[in-house]
Amino acid sequence: MARTKKESDIDLQTALNATVELDPTMQVASAVSKAITGFNVENGKQWTFGTNWDASGSDFETFTNKYLFPKLNETAIVNVALGNRFDWLAVETDFIGQYSEEYVILDTVPTELALDKSTTLMLERNYPKIATKLYGSGIVRKMKFTLNDNIARQQFATIGDAVSYAVNVYKKQISMINVVEEFELKSMIMDYALNQVADKRTTTADAFIDDLYTAILNLQNNSFKHNEASTASGGTLSTFTTQSQLKDLLIVTTDRQKVKILNSFIAQSFNTAGLDLTDHIVSFQELGGAYKVHTRLPVNGVEVVKALQNAGLYDFKEGDAFEVGDVIAIPNFKEIMKKQSGVTDTTFSQWFTEIAPETGDDLFTVILDARAIRYKRYTKNMLKQPFYNGEFDEVTYWIHYYSMKSISPFYNKVVLKKA
Repeated sequence: MARTKKESDIDLQTALNATVELDPTMQVASAVSKAITGFNVENGKQWTFGTNWDASGSDFETFTNKYLFPKLNETAIVNVALGNRFDWLAVETDFIGQYSEEYVILDTVPTELALDKSTTLMLERNYPKIATKLYGSGIVRKMKFTLNDNIARQQFATIGDAVSYAVNVYKKQISMINVVEEFELKSMIMDYALNQVADKRTTTADAFIDDLYTAILNLQNNSFKHNEASTASGGTLSTFTTQSQLKDLLIVTTDRQKVKILNSFIAQSFNTAGLDLTDHIVSFQELGGAYKVHTRLPVNGVEVVKALQNAGLYDFKEGDAFEVGDVIAIPNFKEIMKKQSGVTDTTFSQWFTEIAPETGDDLFTVILDARAIRYKRYTKNMLKQPFYNGEFDEVTYWIHYYSMKSISPFYNKVVLKKA
């Protein structure tokens, strides 16, 4: 029996409303398409890029600020802008509270753990001793970018050029944030692995794969030997036991060691469990690059301050100082600081110590329960309402990227290093 028009309409509407799981790139493309469609439907006129004197209020500006960026102002573009290999660990949270170092422990204690008042106070006093103190890493990371109207008028032959220009400037800033976020997470893991992990083991090149597999098996047992609960609690929780499932394990190592691991029988063990080992390894060309301050250093010089601002410390001012214990997780930090008078390759070590495995340790590997990495962020409504600068004929945008990162002492970890 033929379906009625009403039934057909219902089926069509159902199909149109069906949720399709798109990858981040397609999500961005879809958002751009919807923005253009929405603009054309509501305005119903040909595009203009502005006069020779002023583009404010033109169709290009109206589309970019009122239609395009609001639709891109979501998490999808963060995933498209490459740079953060820890992105899959991020938990999107509608609200991220500001955690002081004294109370970050309240977020890392497992919910099933019952604590009396004295134990809680002990945790609050001791946990900061093992927390990584990232310099300048607050709850919000701020960046700005501009779209110049003169460029908009003179360079674009098509609407596609204009859209590509606006989207890529936006993505570039998000990519810079992602790079710094990844670098901070890597620095925190390395700082924790070098200075706090309780279970450190030595290995050799020949025994590396066997020792790695042994560690993986050990972490799946119910044991108190592989976490730092006793350090965090001052001994109050000296026998807190944890167990990690294979699906929760993460290996952080160098690219060279990753190749050896993927070519070993360990990969087959993961495959047998229905897991892809490549999803459980985060590797880097080198594990160092971040620095810890051991002697206070005030920063002076216009060139070095400008370089630090461009590297992400936008509110850094001349005379500000790096304090003892600060961890500086900024790419190329050593080269930046050499712009300051008196800081050279030779003298740099007077103030800073690199957070990295010992020289020559090409086997250094961290095996940990991925749940130990607490990474929360809020990426919705990142882009704030823009403002027009008539002096330079450009529109300025601010991005507010909210994130909170910490390493929990209550989950399993093992470090392998060269004997």
